[in-house]
Amino acid sequence: MSGNRFTPSKLVSAIRAGRLSGVVAALEDDGDIEEADIHGFRGLPLRTACFEGEMAIIRELLRCGADVNAPAADGPGAPLRLALRRGHREVAALLLQSGADVPPGLEIDPAILNAVGTQLPIESEINVPTLPEKPADNLIEFTPREPAPPEDTIPSETTSEPGVVIEEVNVPACFGTDTNLLTMDLMRQEEDARKAPEPAIEPGTQTGFWKRRSVK
Repeated sequence: MSGNRFTPSKLVSAIRAGRLSGVVAALEDDGDIEEADIHGFRGLPLRTACFEGEMAIIRELLRCGADVNAPAADGPGAPLRLALRRGHREVAALLLQSGADVPPGLEIDPAILNAVGTQLPIESEINVPTLPEKPADNLIEFTPREPAPPEDTIPSETTSEPGVVIEEVNVPACFGTDTNLLTMDLMRQEEDARKAPEPAIEPGTQTGFWKRRSVK
C-alpha cells in the first residue's frame, strides 16, 4: 500500500499562515492559483482561504481570477460551503456578490443575501501604499536658541582691575509689606555703597549677601 504525502505549495502555505505578502509573492512567482488538492480537485487556494476566512487574501485570489465555484470531493461550490461551515458570513456575501452559485440544498441566511452588493467590488481593490523611505518634506525643525536672561537679574560686570570679578545680584521683592521695606532698605544701602569709595578688600572676603567678590 503506497502512502502518498501531500506537500502544500508556497501559495497554499502562505494562505494557511494568513500572510498576504506571501500570497502575492507566490502568485508573482507563477504560483498555480487553481492548484489541485490530494484528490485532484482544482481550486485548493481559494477553498483554503475561504475556510480560513482571511478576507484580504480571498479578495486577492478573486482579483487574480480564482474560480469562485471551484468544486471539491464533496460537491460543487466548495468555497461558499466552506465559508458558511466556518461562519464567515462576510466572506459568503463576497463570494455571492462575485458570482458564486448556491449549490442545491444549501440554505443561505437572508441577512447574508441582504449583504450581497454591499461589499467593495473586487475591481476597485486599492493597494495600501508602503511607508516612504525618506522623511516627509514638511517636518518641522527646531533650532535651539540661547535662553534669554531673566529680566530681574543684573549681568556680571568685570572691573578694570586684573583678577577682580564683581557679581551683582538683584534681590526681587517678595509678597507682603515688610519685605517691601526690606527691599527698599537694601536698595538704599546699595546706592550709598556705590557713592562711597570702595575699601580695600582682602582676598577671599565678601562685602554682603547681595554682592560677591572674588580675587584670584
